[in-house]
Amino acid sequence: MNTPVIRSQGAQLSRRTFLQHTARATVAAAIAAPFVSRGRVLGANDRIGVGFIGVGGRGRSHVNTVKKLGEAGAAVQIVAVCDAYGFRLDEIAQQLGVQSYRKHQELLADSRVDVVCVATPDRLHVPQAMDAIRAGKDVYCEKPMGHWSQFDRCRQFCAEAQQLGRVVQIGNQGNSSPAWGKVRDLVQQGAVGRLQHVQAGYYRYGDWGERMQIPDPHAKPGPELDWEAFLGDAPQVPFTVERFFSWRRYLDYAGGPCTDLFPHVFTPFVSALGLNFPSLAVASGGVFEFSTYDREVPDTFNMCVDYPEKASVNLVCTLSNDYVTEPAIRGDEGTLTLQNAGGWEGGFDSITVIPHKGERRIVPGLKTEATPLHWQNFLSCVRTRQKPVSDVEFGLKVQAALSMSMLAFLNRKVATFDTVKREILL
Repeated sequence: MNTPVIRSQGAQLSRRTFLQHTARATVAAAIAAPFVSRGRVLGANDRIGVGFIGVGGRGRSHVNTVKKLGEAGAAVQIVAVCDAYGFRLDEIAQQLGVQSYRKHQELLADSRVDVVCVATPDRLHVPQAMDAIRAGKDVYCEKPMGHWSQFDRCRQFCAEAQQLGRVVQIGNQGNSSPAWGKVRDLVQQGAVGRLQHVQAGYYRYGDWGERMQIPDPHAKPGPELDWEAFLGDAPQVPFTVERFFSWRRYLDYAGGPCTDLFPHVFTPFVSALGLNFPSLAVASGGVFEFSTYDREVPDTFNMCVDYPEKASVNLVCTLSNDYVTEPAIRGDEGTLTLQNAGGWEGGFDSITVIPHKGERRIVPGLKTEATPLHWQNFLSCVRTRQKPVSDVEFGLKVQAALSMSMLAFLNRKVATFDTVKREILL
């Protein structure tokens, strides 16, 4: 595994190409910045036109969600789709009967597109979302907000979205779950006293999430496969079908449990407990189980994130054992445990309140499909121009913890956060 290393407080990766690609991306951003469109003003009854950038597994799920919302009477319509893989793009475009685009810039130029869903590999989230807000579009950006190495670009995206007044929803759908609202209420009512410690985990037996399906083992770059678009600002490496289709294996495009799985686990706690930017992060783990192929991302990962509020969040993950332990929120006056929270964003069966003094009690939980609720919140905010439940500022707080933990792991160091400059330091 070719592991990038951070060598100074400037947090610069030692890959020779990384700074070159970052510099090119910065120049491109500077060139694009003046060309900002306001987008059309939506009336109360106007139908919102949605364009999808990325229609793979997760993107296709979002397509189905929005399609069902429209069929149920919501004033929303899918008008365009885009993907770097032509066969996948043509299939979904024909099924929906909508316009297809090979380049995301072409989709953004379509005046019928009011909002954009970005569901591409991690490294493309922020660059494509920034192009979208500059084109006057509101954005539903799939989690994680960006690649673990892109915190500076995530910070820039946050600042520009706020400056331009764009509505951005990061795809942390747990924020829209009523079940996590119950957790928030209990904590605010003093059920645990002053928050001090959170313990949770993600447990799975198998690596199917990273060893993704390869639909065409003979695929190669050309008119139907845009390798350059897939790479974005990643290091320019030769094409392989594994990198293109099973990109979650590789550090250039993903982060394993830290950025692919922990957003499901971690984000609802950040929201329910009102946590801000972290102060410190450490992490450990590695490829302990699935080492027989070119997997770079860990299959075992543990991270501890401290907050200025004097609270710690501890997350653990293994992909070689699916035995689940109950998540717990501990304070100086009591504890909350969550029962059967396997789906995380969708909720859990119950909450057990365990006070230091007095009798324990059980609060009924709730399980629901949170993604449609998350889209409904986003579309409502597109009309009202209000802040959605997982807005760009919230997304940056989550991204800070994920990027800090990943950098701490790769460099075997402690990552800290400068809250004034909003910079990660090692």
